[in-house]
Amino acid sequence: MKVDFHVHSLYSPDSVVDFDSLVRTCKERGIDAVAIMDHDVVEGAFAFAEKAQEMRLEGKWAPRILIGEEVRTKGGEICGLFLKEKVPRHLSPRETMELIRLQGGLVYVPHPFDLLKLKRLKSRELAELSDLIDIIEVFNGKPRFPLANLLARRFVRHHHFLCAAGSDSHEPTKIGTSFVEVEDFNSPQELLSNLEGGRISGKLYCPLDSAFRRLWKVALAEKKKTP
Repeated sequence: MKVDFHVHSLYSPDSVVDFDSLVRTCKERGIDAVAIMDHDVVEGAFAFAEKAQEMRLEGKWAPRILIGEEVRTKGGEICGLFLKEKVPRHLSPRETMELIRLQGGLVYVPHPFDLLKLKRLKSRELAELSDLIDIIEVFNGKPRFPLANLLARRFVRHHHFLCAAGSDSHEPTKIGTSFVEVEDFNSPQELLSNLEGGRISGKLYCPLDSAFRRLWKVALAEKKKTP
């Protein structure tokens, strides 16, 4: 199956991805599952997962929705996968990772070497937190620093973390531009086991293009509201 591990829904303040456009794009591009990684909220992931389940019960196709959250910590952004509840923001990286683990989730570190981000976990901190990190994102669709993905892959080779990829899409056209081909899984531990043999594919896109498309879609929506 093909999994995009990093997608934002309209529940993120900077995203315009609604459920219908998510389903449509995933079906067009053969993406079987997505992790919804909204900023500091999980309501969107739960809402999308419920809608996807309803569609499948009706005999329609819908992607599997993995419940996630991109949490702003004191040291940078950290994602949780397979969450059961919201993880509060502005804690230390270790506290955040421990809370993710306590609810049976997986710790997923997004875009760790995007050097233009003001707050991010440094390589030394990643190594120090290796006992709590499950997955590192080695291909992000829109890094601000062009060599970020290369540095991430180099780091993983030396420290032996499991790898994944995500489009980091905030608007529909970029969903599925980065993904992992992995054997089907039914639990966090099964995913970790299967990621050992996963195959990463990805295409870069410009963050400015993504921002422009978001603003354009918002402008169209506002225009429709105008009588």
